[in-house]
Amino acid sequence: MELIRKGAEAELYLTTYKGRPAVLKRRVPKRYRVRQLDEYIRKTRTRREARLLERARRAGVPTPSVYHVDEERTEIVMQYVEGERAKEYLLRTGDAGLMRKIGEHIALLHGNDIVHGDLTTSNIILADTGLHFIDFGLGAVSTSIEDKAVDLVCFRRSFVATHPEIADAGWNALKEGYGRYPRAPDVWERFEQVVRRARYL
Repeated sequence: MELIRKGAEAELYLTTYKGRPAVLKRRVPKRYRVRQLDEYIRKTRTRREARLLERARRAGVPTPSVYHVDEERTEIVMQYVEGERAKEYLLRTGDAGLMRKIGEHIALLHGNDIVHGDLTTSNIILADTGLHFIDFGLGAVSTSIEDKAVDLVCFRRSFVATHPEIADAGWNALKEGYGRYPRAPDVWERFEQVVRRARYL
């Protein structure tokens, strides 16, 4: 196996599964946590992420197919999606219009009560077959408008910091795409409330 990415929560390895290119995601122990709590968190997030990946696919949002889940080892083996991360694509091209499609996909997620939990352009891959959303490790199933608004607030902060040159045009395009979600007006109203609270704090 080849280590291809090491994050705060997990390590990603390029491997194969039944002859197919695959990615193994392994959640690493956190020594600062009590061992039993750490095991519980890692197992819970592993199980939840696998379920969210499948739920998102059923909702019409492309995600890597899950090949195997090992809760005891806190590992997921999933499809390797070849492509360029949206982050690199946007930095290279400045194509703010891509954000409309991203907004449409987020509308599908939220419309099916999926909160990603870590929306960034690093967690979206442009493949030949279209956009693929990855890394649902901090995600959840939620009907809460607040949770969906917070999902977008976090994405906005990351997007503006990473892509300041297209921040306004890109965000306006995302809002157009997100308008496909019937409750979008409610989410945007709560979005503004969350932003105001954060400024006050």
